[in-house]
Amino acid sequence: MDGILKRETPILPGLCDYSAELSLSSAAMLFMDMAMMHAEKLGIGFTGFNERGLFWVAVKTRIKIYKRPKMAETVMVATWPEEAGGFKCNRDYEIYDENGTYAVGKTEWAIIDSNTHVPQKATDIYPEGLPIEEKRVIPQPFEKLKGDFEGELLGTYRIRNIDTDYGKHMNNVAYIRAIEGIFTSEELSRRDFKELEIHYKNPCFEGETISFYGVEENGILDLKILNEEGKTAVLARLKS
Repeated sequence: MDGILKRETPILPGLCDYSAELSLSSAAMLFMDMAMMHAEKLGIGFTGFNERGLFWVAVKTRIKIYKRPKMAETVMVATWPEEAGGFKCNRDYEIYDENGTYAVGKTEWAIIDSNTHVPQKATDIYPEGLPIEEKRVIPQPFEKLKGDFEGELLGTYRIRNIDTDYGKHMNNVAYIRAIEGIFTSEELSRRDFKELEIHYKNPCFEGETISFYGVEENGILDLKILNEEGKTAVLARLKS
């Protein structure tokens, strides 16, 4: 039983942005996909959880970019879980090759009952005997993001069916892709965001229009995404 999952991954065109490099949202997608693959191997992925009436939800994600791999390069993507807490589980991610690390990430996951949507205890969720890796790619705790600012309206986005997952709400990575989309390619190139932290608060659904508000200071951009009712769906922080 492996406590860590590694996979060699080519950086294909579909993972790249205008710069022919791995995009921030694609890094998040690789992390989420690897988490699912590892959970499946451990018997606690979609297949095993679906039979038990459970599912995973990402509560928070943090990604740090050191450098972005270019199109046609091949990298290793790795993931491993940390020790499970009472109701939350952290999972670490790394993208690297023989020359060093490209990006790292950490996600806080929760387990939800499919019918009641009530959080379930995570303490004994991992298979007995699973070795827990000691390496922590982001040892710092998640930041305390607040949405108590008015901010400037940076854009809006209408959620399409391609943005939703099997839970019928907007997918975690789709939010990050939508955040990227509020900037022009020139703005993204100039800002060169190196770090993203995103907290998921309330689900949004197909057909809704979400609004992006932001405040920026000292190279840090704080965002809140509001649904049509004015409730906060997502809080995010981007650092250049």
